[in-house]
Amino acid sequence: MNTYKFSHLPSTSSVAASVTMLVCAWFALAGGAILTDQHSSGTIEAARAAPAASAAIPAEARFSIRVEAKRRA
Repeated sequence: MNTYKFSHLPSTSSVAASVTMLVCAWFALAGGAILTDQHSSGTIEAARAAPAASAAIPAEARFSIRVEAKRRA
């Protein structure tokens, strides 16, 4: 266990608890912003329609990207 102490705080666990609460609050705010975004419903509908649209793409338009690299011995 690390024995470093923050001089202005009572214990290291209070620092950990503070950081955890800050991160949780950030994710809660971000999640709320995503859920209340007016543009997200159009994005969800586009994502739902994507599998049906992919069947209409001709075979020539589908491609793969292949990455090759040499290893040093």
